[in-house]
Amino acid sequence: MDNKILRIRRSLENAVQTAFDFLAPAPEAAPRADGPPMRVGVLGSGSGGNAVIVESGPHRILLDAGFSCRELLERMKLLSFDPRSLAGIVLTHEHQDHCKGVRVLTKKLKIPVYGTAGTLTGAGLRGTPGKTSVEVRSGEPVEVAGFRIESFALPHDAREPVGFLVEDPYGRRLGLAADLGCRTSLAWGRLKDLDVLLLETNHDLDMLRNGPYPWHLKQRVAGRHGHLSNREAAEGLPELIGDRLRWVVLYHLSRTNNLPALAAAAVGEALDREGSPAQIAVTEQHQPTPWLEVHS
Repeated sequence: MDNKILRIRRSLENAVQTAFDFLAPAPEAAPRADGPPMRVGVLGSGSGGNAVIVESGPHRILLDAGFSCRELLERMKLLSFDPRSLAGIVLTHEHQDHCKGVRVLTKKLKIPVYGTAGTLTGAGLRGTPGKTSVEVRSGEPVEVAGFRIESFALPHDAREPVGFLVEDPYGRRLGLAADLGCRTSLAWGRLKDLDVLLLETNHDLDMLRNGPYPWHLKQRVAGRHGHLSNREAAEGLPELIGDRLRWVVLYHLSRTNNLPALAAAAVGEALDREGSPAQIAVTEQHQPTPWLEVHS
């Protein structure tokens, strides 16, 4: 069996087995000589909600909070994660599937929320009492709980949407680019030399064209300020593949216009063509993805 078939098979098996695997506590991993592993836990991803935990030893942040506070806490529990250890929430933009639970969660945990001025305004968080909201600017790195985070503008129909480059205290790097209608030189220039890449694979173009969405919504999704397709992600992936890339996380899949197998096949073929050993992780809408770890 060739590498492409094996990769797709492993990706599908991972997606099917998630329902069983995520119930078990995350295994304890031996720390690196120069630091503990970086761990990434996707609490869920899709049009119904998005949220990602990034952990490096005692340093823990949440990227987006697109579920209700109650749902976020329940999903953290499934990953054996203590929400009280979170030091901050970082938002990509103000759409409900990315910030639904942020107001209640930040109040409950008494932690700050970071976002662009447009995002904080759109989410009703700008100028909140007690300095619970912190404004960030595209291209200007900020320190959040031991992580160095740089935001970069993305083309999407929100007030001031961004993606993120997150670097932990030991130099491991994660990039998040989702809710973008097209590839841009700015975004692709930031998503270099990563250990973990969370990349939108929202829709299959044929499924979108032939699917049930009304024409205006199809145009929005496929437009330059909508969402990235499997094909567009796969075509742009070779520019982002480096020697240190360990995980490509398929993010924000549409339940109506995509299938995990189609997204995994498109991205898997791109990885194979480049001879990359990076593994694929397929995210789920209704349940967390098991912890992903980077040791080097």
